[in-house]
Amino acid sequence: MVKEKYLLTIYLVGSTFPRRGGYFFAKRIKSSFKTNQTRYLWDCRSCLLWVLVETSMNVTFPTLMHQFNATLSQVQWVTTAYLLAVAATMVIAAYIQSNFKTKTIINIGGIAFVLGGLICAFSPSLVLLLIGRIIQAFGTGFAMPLVFSLIMHQVPFNQQGKFTGTAGMVIAMAPSLGPTYGGLVTQTMSWPIIFWITIPIGAICWLVASFNMPQNQVLHRRAFPLVQFILITLGLVLIALGFNSAGQHGFTNPQFYMPVLVAIIAIWGFVKLSTQNSNPLLQLKMFKNSTFTKVLAIYFLIQFVQIGMVFLLPNFAQLALGKNSLVSGMLLLTGSLVSAILSPLAGNFMDRVGFNKPLVIGTLFLLISTLCFAIFAQRLNVLTIIIFNVFYMIGFSFMFNNSLTFGLQEVDKSQIGDANAIFNTLQQYSGSLGTTIMAVMLATGSRVLPNANTIHQTLMGNQIAMWTNFGIIIVVIILVISLGRQIQNSKS
Repeated sequence: MVKEKYLLTIYLVGSTFPRRGGYFFAKRIKSSFKTNQTRYLWDCRSCLLWVLVETSMNVTFPTLMHQFNATLSQVQWVTTAYLLAVAATMVIAAYIQSNFKTKTIINIGGIAFVLGGLICAFSPSLVLLLIGRIIQAFGTGFAMPLVFSLIMHQVPFNQQGKFTGTAGMVIAMAPSLGPTYGGLVTQTMSWPIIFWITIPIGAICWLVASFNMPQNQVLHRRAFPLVQFILITLGLVLIALGFNSAGQHGFTNPQFYMPVLVAIIAIWGFVKLSTQNSNPLLQLKMFKNSTFTKVLAIYFLIQFVQIGMVFLLPNFAQLALGKNSLVSGMLLLTGSLVSAILSPLAGNFMDRVGFNKPLVIGTLFLLISTLCFAIFAQRLNVLTIIIFNVFYMIGFSFMFNNSLTFGLQEVDKSQIGDANAIFNTLQQYSGSLGTTIMAVMLATGSRVLPNANTIHQTLMGNQIAMWTNFGIIIVVIILVISLGRQIQNSKS
Protein backbone atom coordinates (compact mmCIF):
# COMPACT_ATOMS: atom_id res chain seq x y z
CA MET A 1 0.00 0.00 0.00
CA VAL A 2 2.83 2.36 0.84
CA LYS A 3 4.43 1.68 -2.54
CA GLU A 4 1.23 2.57 -4.35
CA LYS A 5 1.02 5.82 -2.38
CA TYR A 6 4.56 6.70 -3.41
CA LEU A 7 3.85 5.99 -7.07
CA LEU A 8 0.53 7.84 -6.98
CA THR A 9 2.13 10.94 -5.51
CA ILE A 10 4.90 10.98 -8.10
CA TYR A 11 2.40 10.49 -10.90
CA LEU A 12 0.20 13.27 -9.47
CA VAL A 13 3.17 15.63 -9.41
CA GLY A 14 4.23 14.64 -12.92
CA SER A 15 0.69 15.09 -14.23
CA THR A 16 0.32 18.51 -12.66
CA PHE A 17 3.59 19.63 -14.25
CA PRO A 18 4.14 17.24 -17.16
CA ARG A 19 7.35 18.98 -18.25
CA ARG A 20 9.03 17.71 -15.08
CA GLY A 21 9.06 14.16 -16.36
CA GLY A 22 7.31 12.93 -13.22
CA TYR A 23 5.50 10.22 -15.17
CA PHE A 24 8.72 8.82 -16.61
CA PHE A 25 10.39 8.94 -13.22
CA ALA A 26 7.42 7.10 -11.70
CA LYS A 27 7.84 4.35 -14.29
CA ARG A 28 11.49 3.97 -13.32
CA ILE A 29 10.47 3.65 -9.69
CA LYS A 30 7.75 1.14 -10.41
CA SER A 31 10.23 -1.10 -12.20
CA SER A 32 12.65 -1.03 -9.28
CA PHE A 33 10.56 -1.47 -6.14
CA LYS A 34 12.38 -4.69 -5.35
CA THR A 35 15.60 -2.65 -4.90
CA ASN A 36 13.88 -0.27 -2.48
CA GLN A 37 13.57 2.67 -4.91
CA THR A 38 10.31 3.95 -3.41
CA ARG A 39 12.27 6.56 -1.50
CA TYR A 40 12.71 8.40 -4.80
CA LEU A 41 9.40 10.12 -4.06
CA TRP A 42 11.11 12.79 -2.05
CA ASP A 43 13.84 13.21 -4.62
CA CYS A 44 11.28 13.73 -7.37
CA ARG A 45 9.36 16.16 -5.17
CA SER A 46 12.44 18.18 -4.30
CA CYS A 47 13.49 18.28 -7.97
CA LEU A 48 10.01 19.50 -8.86
CA LEU A 49 10.16 22.38 -6.39
CA TRP A 50 13.60 23.41 -7.53
CA VAL A 51 12.53 23.26 -11.17
CA LEU A 52 9.59 25.52 -10.48
CA VAL A 53 11.26 28.27 -8.48
CA GLU A 54 14.93 28.43 -9.46
CA THR A 55 14.89 30.47 -12.65
CA SER A 56 11.19 31.29 -13.05
CA MET A 57 11.91 34.86 -11.95
CA ASN A 58 14.51 35.50 -14.68
CA VAL A 59 11.93 36.80 -17.14
CA THR A 60 10.48 39.15 -14.53
CA PHE A 61 13.69 41.18 -14.19
CA PRO A 62 12.58 44.08 -16.43
CA THR A 63 9.26 44.18 -14.52
CA LEU A 64 11.04 44.10 -11.15
CA MET A 65 13.47 46.81 -12.28
CA HIS A 66 10.54 49.08 -13.01
CA GLN A 67 8.47 48.13 -9.94
CA PHE A 68 11.31 48.42 -7.40
CA ASN A 69 13.25 51.16 -9.25
CA ALA A 70 16.35 48.92 -9.32
CA THR A 71 19.16 48.17 -11.77
CA LEU A 72 19.70 44.85 -13.54
CA SER A 73 22.76 44.19 -11.35
CA GLN A 74 20.55 44.52 -8.26
CA VAL A 75 17.56 42.57 -9.55
CA GLN A 76 19.63 39.60 -10.75
CA TRP A 77 20.23 38.77 -7.06
CA VAL A 78 16.70 37.35 -7.04
CA THR A 79 18.22 34.35 -8.85
CA THR A 80 21.85 34.68 -7.74
CA ALA A 81 21.04 34.86 -4.01
CA TYR A 82 18.80 31.80 -4.33
CA LEU A 83 21.52 29.75 -6.03
CA LEU A 84 24.17 30.97 -3.60
CA ALA A 85 22.06 29.94 -0.60
CA VAL A 86 21.40 26.52 -2.15
CA ALA A 87 25.11 26.06 -2.81
CA ALA A 88 26.06 27.08 0.74
CA THR A 89 23.54 24.61 2.17
CA MET A 90 24.64 21.80 -0.14
CA VAL A 91 28.18 22.13 1.16
CA ILE A 92 26.94 20.46 4.35
CA ALA A 93 24.83 17.84 2.56
CA ALA A 94 26.98 14.95 3.78
CA TYR A 95 26.73 16.25 7.35
CA ILE A 96 22.94 16.69 7.06
CA GLN A 97 22.37 13.16 5.75
CA SER A 98 24.52 11.58 8.46
CA ASN A 99 22.96 13.57 11.33
CA PHE A 100 19.27 13.88 10.38
CA LYS A 101 16.69 11.31 9.39
CA THR A 102 15.15 11.61 5.96
CA LYS A 103 11.78 12.63 7.37
CA THR A 104 13.37 15.50 9.27
CA ILE A 105 15.13 16.68 6.13
CA ILE A 106 11.82 16.56 4.25
CA ASN A 107 10.04 18.59 6.92
CA ILE A 108 12.73 21.26 7.01
CA GLY A 109 12.68 21.51 3.23
CA GLY A 110 8.88 21.67 3.07
CA ILE A 111 8.54 24.32 5.78
CA ALA A 112 11.26 26.47 4.20
CA PHE A 113 9.66 26.19 0.76
CA VAL A 114 6.19 27.23 1.94
CA LEU A 115 7.40 29.98 4.28
CA GLY A 116 9.80 31.44 1.74
CA GLY A 117 7.15 31.30 -0.98
CA LEU A 118 4.66 33.22 1.18
CA ILE A 119 7.23 35.94 1.89
CA CYS A 120 7.99 36.24 -1.83
CA ALA A 121 4.31 36.39 -2.79
CA PHE A 122 3.60 39.18 -0.29
CA SER A 123 6.90 41.07 -0.70
CA PRO A 124 6.44 44.84 -1.21
CA SER A 125 10.18 45.42 -1.72
CA LEU A 126 13.18 43.84 -3.39
CA VAL A 127 14.85 43.19 -0.03
CA LEU A 128 11.90 41.17 1.28
CA LEU A 129 11.71 39.26 -2.00
CA LEU A 130 15.39 38.33 -1.60
CA ILE A 131 14.79 37.15 1.98
CA GLY A 132 11.96 34.89 0.82
CA ARG A 133 14.09 33.45 -1.98
CA ILE A 134 16.95 32.69 0.41
CA ILE A 135 14.62 30.88 2.83
CA GLN A 136 13.28 28.75 -0.02
CA ALA A 137 16.84 28.03 -1.10
CA PHE A 138 17.78 26.60 2.29
CA GLY A 139 14.97 24.06 1.96
CA THR A 140 16.12 23.08 -1.52
CA GLY A 141 19.72 22.77 -0.35
CA PHE A 142 18.63 20.39 2.41
CA ALA A 143 16.68 18.08 0.11
CA MET A 144 18.24 18.07 -3.35
CA PRO A 145 21.43 16.08 -2.60
CA LEU A 146 19.36 13.04 -1.58
CA VAL A 147 18.51 12.10 -5.14
CA PHE A 148 21.92 11.13 -6.52
CA SER A 149 23.14 9.82 -3.19
CA LEU A 150 20.35 7.23 -3.21
CA ILE A 151 21.04 6.31 -6.82
CA MET A 152 24.73 5.68 -6.22
CA HIS A 153 24.05 3.62 -3.09
CA GLN A 154 20.97 1.62 -4.15
CA VAL A 155 21.08 1.22 -7.95
CA PRO A 156 23.29 -1.47 -9.58
CA PHE A 157 26.47 -0.11 -11.17
CA ASN A 158 25.45 -1.02 -14.74
CA GLN A 159 22.14 0.89 -14.40
CA GLN A 160 23.38 4.04 -12.68
CA GLY A 161 23.73 6.01 -15.91
CA LYS A 162 20.10 5.31 -16.83
CA PHE A 163 18.76 6.29 -13.41
CA THR A 164 20.99 9.34 -13.13
CA GLY A 165 19.89 10.42 -16.60
CA THR A 166 16.23 10.08 -15.68
CA ALA A 167 16.57 11.89 -12.37
CA GLY A 168 18.93 14.42 -13.89
CA MET A 169 16.39 15.12 -16.62
CA VAL A 170 14.22 16.80 -14.01
CA ILE A 171 17.11 18.87 -12.70
CA ALA A 172 18.75 19.69 -16.03
CA MET A 173 15.46 20.94 -17.48
CA ALA A 174 14.95 23.29 -14.57
CA PRO A 175 16.89 26.33 -15.78
CA SER A 176 15.19 26.39 -19.18
CA LEU A 177 11.67 25.59 -18.01
CA GLY A 178 11.68 28.15 -15.22
CA PRO A 179 11.54 31.15 -17.59
CA THR A 180 8.82 29.48 -19.67
CA TYR A 181 6.64 29.05 -16.61
CA GLY A 182 7.53 32.48 -15.22
CA GLY A 183 6.93 34.20 -18.55
CA LEU A 184 3.51 32.60 -18.98
CA VAL A 185 2.38 33.58 -15.49
CA THR A 186 3.83 37.10 -15.64
CA GLN A 187 2.33 37.86 -19.04
CA THR A 188 -1.15 36.52 -18.26
CA MET A 189 -1.35 37.49 -14.56
CA SER A 190 1.47 38.93 -12.41
CA TRP A 191 4.79 37.73 -10.99
CA PRO A 192 3.56 37.00 -7.40
CA ILE A 193 1.26 34.33 -8.90
CA ILE A 194 4.44 32.37 -9.69
CA PHE A 195 4.61 31.62 -5.96
CA TRP A 196 0.87 31.32 -5.29
CA ILE A 197 0.67 28.45 -7.80
CA THR A 198 3.66 26.56 -6.40
CA ILE A 199 2.95 26.95 -2.66
CA PRO A 200 -0.12 24.65 -2.37
CA ILE A 201 1.33 22.02 -4.69
CA GLY A 202 4.59 22.04 -2.78
CA ALA A 203 2.77 21.82 0.55
CA ILE A 204 0.73 18.79 -0.58
CA CYS A 205 3.80 16.96 -1.88
CA TRP A 206 5.72 17.75 1.30
CA LEU A 207 2.97 16.47 3.63
CA VAL A 208 2.34 13.28 1.65
CA ALA A 209 6.06 12.53 1.44
CA SER A 210 6.58 13.22 5.14
CA PHE A 211 3.67 10.98 6.15
CA ASN A 212 4.88 7.99 4.11
CA MET A 213 8.65 8.25 4.46
CA PRO A 214 10.25 5.35 6.40
CA GLN A 215 12.52 6.07 9.38
CA ASN A 216 14.83 3.08 9.37
CA GLN A 217 18.18 4.60 8.41
CA VAL A 218 21.14 4.49 10.79
CA LEU A 219 22.61 7.88 11.71
CA HIS A 220 26.31 8.57 12.19
CA ARG A 221 26.29 11.76 14.21
CA ARG A 222 29.35 13.99 14.27
CA ALA A 223 30.17 17.51 15.40
CA PHE A 224 29.46 20.36 13.01
CA PRO A 225 32.68 22.03 11.75
CA LEU A 226 31.38 25.59 12.03
CA VAL A 227 34.61 27.42 11.19
CA GLN A 228 35.07 25.42 7.98
CA PHE A 229 31.48 26.13 6.97
CA ILE A 230 31.88 29.87 7.60
CA LEU A 231 35.09 30.00 5.55
CA ILE A 232 33.75 28.18 2.48
CA THR A 233 30.46 30.11 2.57
CA LEU A 234 32.34 33.40 2.90
CA GLY A 235 34.52 32.48 -0.06
CA LEU A 236 31.58 31.57 -2.30
CA VAL A 237 29.58 34.69 -1.42
CA LEU A 238 32.48 37.14 -1.76
CA ILE A 239 33.41 35.88 -5.23
CA ALA A 240 29.84 36.49 -6.39
CA LEU A 241 29.78 39.92 -4.73
CA GLY A 242 33.08 40.85 -6.35
CA PHE A 243 31.91 39.97 -9.84
CA ASN A 244 28.60 41.72 -9.25
CA SER A 245 30.50 44.90 -8.33
CA ALA A 246 32.50 44.59 -11.54
CA GLY A 247 29.30 45.10 -13.49
CA GLN A 248 28.89 48.55 -11.95
CA HIS A 249 32.48 49.67 -11.33
CA GLY A 250 34.68 47.60 -13.65
CA PHE A 251 37.32 44.92 -13.04
CA THR A 252 40.03 47.40 -11.98
CA ASN A 253 38.00 48.79 -9.09
CA PRO A 254 38.84 47.67 -5.51
CA GLN A 255 35.17 46.72 -5.07
CA PHE A 256 35.87 43.86 -7.47
CA TYR A 257 39.31 42.58 -6.55
CA MET A 258 39.22 43.09 -2.77
CA PRO A 259 36.23 40.73 -2.17
CA VAL A 260 37.77 38.21 -4.58
CA LEU A 261 41.11 38.40 -2.75
CA VAL A 262 39.45 37.86 0.64
CA ALA A 263 37.45 34.98 -0.89
CA ILE A 264 40.63 33.27 -2.08
CA ILE A 265 42.12 33.56 1.41
CA ALA A 266 38.92 32.16 2.97
CA ILE A 267 38.84 29.19 0.59
CA TRP A 268 42.54 28.54 1.25
CA GLY A 269 41.76 28.51 4.99
CA PHE A 270 38.89 26.08 4.41
CA VAL A 271 41.12 23.71 2.43
CA LYS A 272 43.83 23.93 5.07
CA LEU A 273 41.43 23.10 7.92
CA SER A 274 39.66 20.35 5.96
CA THR A 275 42.88 18.52 5.17
CA GLN A 276 44.27 18.79 8.70
CA ASN A 277 41.10 18.28 10.75
CA SER A 278 39.90 14.86 11.88
CA ASN A 279 36.32 16.07 11.35
CA PRO A 280 36.37 17.78 7.92
CA LEU A 281 33.27 19.37 6.46
CA LEU A 282 34.13 17.68 3.16
CA GLN A 283 36.63 14.95 2.37
CA LEU A 284 38.94 16.66 -0.12
CA LYS A 285 41.24 13.67 -0.69
CA MET A 286 39.25 12.76 -3.80
CA PHE A 287 40.71 15.81 -5.57
CA LYS A 288 43.99 13.87 -5.74
CA ASN A 289 42.16 11.76 -8.33
CA SER A 290 42.81 13.79 -11.50
CA THR A 291 40.01 12.03 -13.39
CA PHE A 292 37.47 13.06 -10.78
CA THR A 293 38.79 16.64 -10.75
CA LYS A 294 38.61 17.00 -14.55
CA VAL A 295 35.08 15.59 -14.70
CA LEU A 296 34.03 17.98 -11.94
CA ALA A 297 35.52 20.93 -13.84
CA ILE A 298 33.65 19.95 -17.02
CA TYR A 299 30.42 19.59 -15.03
CA PHE A 300 30.89 23.04 -13.48
CA LEU A 301 31.74 24.85 -16.72
CA ILE A 302 28.93 23.52 -18.92
CA GLN A 303 26.40 24.29 -16.17
CA PHE A 304 27.93 27.77 -15.82
CA VAL A 305 27.30 28.45 -19.51
CA GLN A 306 23.81 26.98 -19.48
CA ILE A 307 22.56 28.98 -16.50
CA GLY A 308 24.27 32.04 -17.93
CA MET A 309 22.33 31.54 -21.16
CA VAL A 310 19.10 31.15 -19.22
CA PHE A 311 19.67 34.58 -17.73
CA LEU A 312 21.05 36.14 -20.89
CA LEU A 313 18.62 35.05 -23.60
CA PRO A 314 15.26 36.02 -22.02
CA ASN A 315 16.63 39.42 -20.97
CA PHE A 316 18.20 39.95 -24.40
CA ALA A 317 14.86 39.14 -26.03
CA GLN A 318 13.07 41.74 -23.90
CA LEU A 319 15.70 44.51 -23.87
CA ALA A 320 17.04 44.21 -27.44
CA LEU A 321 14.29 42.49 -29.44
CA GLY A 322 11.35 44.10 -27.63
CA LYS A 323 9.60 40.79 -26.89
CA ASN A 324 7.27 40.33 -23.93
CA SER A 325 7.96 38.06 -20.95
CA LEU A 326 5.92 35.19 -22.42
CA VAL A 327 7.83 35.08 -25.70
CA SER A 328 11.20 35.50 -23.99
CA GLY A 329 10.41 32.65 -21.62
CA MET A 330 9.20 30.37 -24.41
CA LEU A 331 12.50 30.77 -26.28
CA LEU A 332 14.05 28.06 -24.14
CA LEU A 333 11.13 25.62 -24.17
CA THR A 334 12.18 23.66 -27.28
CA GLY A 335 15.65 23.08 -25.87
CA SER A 336 14.11 21.90 -22.60
CA LEU A 337 11.93 19.36 -24.38
CA VAL A 338 14.92 18.06 -26.34
CA SER A 339 16.85 17.71 -23.09
CA ALA A 340 13.93 15.85 -21.48
CA ILE A 341 13.96 13.28 -24.26
CA LEU A 342 17.72 12.90 -24.58
CA SER A 343 18.86 12.85 -20.93
CA PRO A 344 17.62 9.32 -20.07
CA LEU A 345 18.71 8.04 -23.49
CA ALA A 346 22.17 9.55 -23.05
CA GLY A 347 22.45 7.90 -19.64
CA ASN A 348 21.51 4.54 -21.12
CA PHE A 349 23.99 5.16 -23.95
CA MET A 350 26.76 5.66 -21.40
CA ASP A 351 25.83 2.42 -19.63
CA ARG A 352 26.34 0.58 -22.94
CA VAL A 353 29.40 2.27 -24.49
CA GLY A 354 31.15 4.05 -21.63
CA PHE A 355 31.77 7.73 -20.94
CA ASN A 356 34.08 8.69 -23.81
CA LYS A 357 31.64 8.64 -26.74
CA PRO A 358 28.86 10.68 -25.05
CA LEU A 359 31.56 13.14 -23.96
CA VAL A 360 32.84 13.67 -27.51
CA ILE A 361 29.35 13.95 -29.02
CA GLY A 362 28.27 16.46 -26.38
CA THR A 363 31.40 18.58 -26.78
CA LEU A 364 30.88 18.93 -30.55
CA PHE A 365 27.34 20.23 -30.08
CA LEU A 366 28.43 22.67 -27.36
CA LEU A 367 31.18 24.01 -29.61
CA ILE A 368 28.84 24.53 -32.58
CA SER A 369 26.19 26.20 -30.42
CA THR A 370 28.43 28.66 -28.58
CA LEU A 371 30.37 29.55 -31.75
CA CYS A 372 27.12 30.34 -33.60
CA PHE A 373 25.85 32.39 -30.65
CA ALA A 374 29.12 34.36 -30.62
CA ILE A 375 29.27 35.00 -34.39
CA PHE A 376 25.62 36.07 -34.65
CA ALA A 377 25.42 37.77 -31.23
CA GLN A 378 24.27 41.13 -32.64
CA ARG A 379 21.99 39.58 -35.28
CA LEU A 380 20.06 37.07 -33.19
CA ASN A 381 16.32 36.68 -33.62
CA VAL A 382 13.74 34.36 -32.10
CA LEU A 383 14.37 31.53 -34.60
CA THR A 384 18.17 31.57 -34.37
CA ILE A 385 18.05 31.69 -30.56
CA ILE A 386 15.82 28.60 -30.49
CA ILE A 387 18.01 26.67 -32.97
CA PHE A 388 21.32 27.49 -31.28
CA ASN A 389 19.87 26.76 -27.85
CA VAL A 390 18.60 23.35 -29.02
CA PHE A 391 22.13 22.51 -30.18
CA TYR A 392 23.50 23.48 -26.78
CA MET A 393 20.91 21.39 -24.94
CA ILE A 394 21.70 18.34 -27.10
CA GLY A 395 25.35 18.58 -26.12
CA PHE A 396 24.44 19.35 -22.52
CA SER A 397 22.22 16.25 -22.32
CA PHE A 398 25.07 13.97 -23.41
CA MET A 399 27.54 15.46 -20.93
CA PHE A 400 25.91 16.84 -17.79
CA ASN A 401 24.34 13.88 -15.99
CA ASN A 402 26.87 11.44 -17.44
CA SER A 403 29.68 13.55 -15.97
CA LEU A 404 28.04 13.29 -12.56
CA THR A 405 27.59 9.52 -12.85
CA PHE A 406 31.14 8.92 -14.05
CA GLY A 407 32.58 11.24 -11.42
CA LEU A 408 30.79 9.47 -8.57
CA GLN A 409 31.83 6.09 -9.96
CA GLU A 410 35.46 7.21 -9.77
CA VAL A 411 35.46 7.61 -5.98
CA ASP A 412 35.33 5.05 -3.22
CA LYS A 413 31.91 4.12 -1.83
CA SER A 414 32.79 5.76 1.48
CA GLN A 415 33.42 9.06 -0.35
CA ILE A 416 30.21 9.15 -2.38
CA GLY A 417 28.40 11.36 0.15
CA ASP A 418 31.14 13.99 0.05
CA ALA A 419 31.60 13.72 -3.72
CA ASN A 420 27.86 14.10 -4.21
CA ALA A 421 27.85 17.19 -1.96
CA ILE A 422 30.69 18.70 -4.00
CA PHE A 423 28.92 18.06 -7.31
CA ASN A 424 25.63 19.48 -6.02
CA THR A 425 27.31 22.52 -4.49
CA LEU A 426 29.21 23.36 -7.67
CA GLN A 427 26.10 22.77 -9.76
CA GLN A 428 24.28 25.49 -7.85
CA TYR A 429 27.28 27.76 -7.51
CA SER A 430 28.03 27.59 -11.22
CA GLY A 431 24.49 28.83 -11.81
CA SER A 432 24.91 31.65 -9.32
CA LEU A 433 28.24 32.71 -10.78
CA GLY A 434 26.98 32.28 -14.35
CA THR A 435 24.02 34.58 -13.69
CA THR A 436 26.24 37.18 -12.02
CA ILE A 437 28.92 37.21 -14.71
CA MET A 438 26.41 37.31 -17.58
CA ALA A 439 24.78 40.31 -15.86
CA VAL A 440 28.25 41.89 -15.69
CA MET A 441 28.77 41.24 -19.42
CA LEU A 442 25.45 42.88 -20.29
CA ALA A 443 26.29 45.86 -18.07
CA THR A 444 29.68 46.15 -19.77
CA GLY A 445 27.85 47.06 -22.96
CA SER A 446 26.69 50.32 -21.38
CA ARG A 447 30.28 51.22 -20.44
CA VAL A 448 31.62 50.42 -23.91
CA LEU A 449 28.83 52.46 -25.56
CA PRO A 450 27.89 55.04 -22.89
CA ASN A 451 26.05 57.32 -25.33
CA ALA A 452 24.10 54.59 -27.12
CA ASN A 453 20.51 53.60 -26.41
CA THR A 454 19.50 50.53 -24.38
CA ILE A 455 19.11 48.33 -27.45
CA HIS A 456 22.63 48.96 -28.78
CA GLN A 457 24.14 48.66 -25.30
CA THR A 458 22.39 45.29 -24.87
CA LEU A 459 23.62 44.10 -28.27
CA MET A 460 27.20 44.97 -27.35
CA GLY A 461 26.90 43.35 -23.91
CA ASN A 462 25.39 40.24 -25.48
CA GLN A 463 28.30 39.94 -27.91
CA ILE A 464 30.84 40.15 -25.07
CA ALA A 465 28.89 37.53 -23.10
CA MET A 466 28.63 35.11 -26.03
CA TRP A 467 32.34 35.22 -26.79
CA THR A 468 32.99 34.65 -23.09
CA ASN A 469 30.84 31.51 -23.23
CA PHE A 470 32.68 30.32 -26.34
CA GLY A 471 35.99 30.76 -24.52
CA ILE A 472 34.70 28.66 -21.63
CA ILE A 473 33.73 25.85 -24.01
CA ILE A 474 37.26 25.93 -25.46
CA VAL A 475 38.50 25.22 -21.93
CA VAL A 476 35.98 22.36 -21.74
CA ILE A 477 37.36 20.92 -24.99
CA ILE A 478 40.90 20.95 -23.58
CA LEU A 479 39.67 19.12 -20.47
CA VAL A 480 37.74 16.60 -22.58
CA ILE A 481 40.81 15.78 -24.70
CA SER A 482 42.95 15.31 -21.59
CA LEU A 483 40.28 13.23 -19.86
CA GLY A 484 39.73 11.07 -22.94
CA ARG A 485 43.41 10.19 -23.11
CA GLN A 486 43.42 9.41 -19.42
CA ILE A 487 40.43 7.07 -19.75
CA GLN A 488 42.01 5.30 -22.74
CA ASN A 489 45.30 4.85 -20.87
CA SER A 490 43.47 3.35 -17.88
CA LYS A 491 41.87 0.75 -20.16
CA SER A 492 45.12 -0.27 -21.86
